[in-house]
Amino acid sequence: MEMREIEAFLDVARELHFGRAAARLGVSTPRVSQAVRALERRVGGPLFERTSRRVRLTPLGEHLHAELRPAYERMERALREARRSASTEVLRVGVATSLPDAVVDGPIRAFGRARPNCAVVRSAHPNTDPVRWGDDWPVDVFVGWLPADLALVQAMGFSVGPAWLREERAVLVAAGHPLARRVAVDAEELTDHDILYPSNMPEQVADLWIPSATPGGVPFRRVPRHTSTSLEEAIVLVAGGDVVHLTIAAVRPDNPHVVTVPVTGLPPMLCAPVWPAGTDSAVIRDFARVTGTSGARSS
Repeated sequence: MEMREIEAFLDVARELHFGRAAARLGVSTPRVSQAVRALERRVGGPLFERTSRRVRLTPLGEHLHAELRPAYERMERALREARRSASTEVLRVGVATSLPDAVVDGPIRAFGRARPNCAVVRSAHPNTDPVRWGDDWPVDVFVGWLPADLALVQAMGFSVGPAWLREERAVLVAAGHPLARRVAVDAEELTDHDILYPSNMPEQVADLWIPSATPGGVPFRRVPRHTSTSLEEAIVLVAGGDVVHLTIAAVRPDNPHVVTVPVTGLPPMLCAPVWPAGTDSAVIRDFARVTGTSGARSS
């Protein structure tokens, strides 16, 4: 049984008119008649009663129509799904673990509306992972915290999209620490306290987060205590009471032993998508553009 015969039969059964069925199929009326006759020879009996005034299904035609129509619709649906799957792109998006879901969900949904044929596969990673990945990124684009001076990031070999939001600096201190009751702390005051320094990452990256000195030129007392790059480890170390952790105001741990205090006098951090320079693509550029607009609007 050929597909053209099935399509001709189903369209004539729908229209009950050979001419209209031919118009739907984009072929001539004689061609539709030939296809129906070929199908009738295959099944061994007439499928339509034809007169000069009307066309209607025979009982054999009604039975065949009842069987073929659902099968044909399932086949069409399967073909549509296959075409849609074949045209679907996949964008792997890494997200910093310190980013709240409320910040990430809206921009990614906006991108889904703008590129419905692109599936976003999302994963969470420590903010410093992109530098550690080198040339072997497990994601296509990463959304995390960057210094306000984006030239520094670009000099490290990254392309940067529009910022989602801007966040002021803050310091994590133990609940019993002398700074815990302060409304805000100036960066110059932090020189009296030991500040966690992530020595297990490249120095140029660590210095973006924890500068060597205050804007006034006074050196910070940076102490290496980290064994990993996780925020969770920093929170545990701060809760011990003898070190503080320079971070951003958005980081507010669900831990009664740690307090977030705003810091003045230091440049803010930006949340933005980054990807290795040279791996640009239309879908990455669209992601940066759409999520940047959405993130700026929502913030």
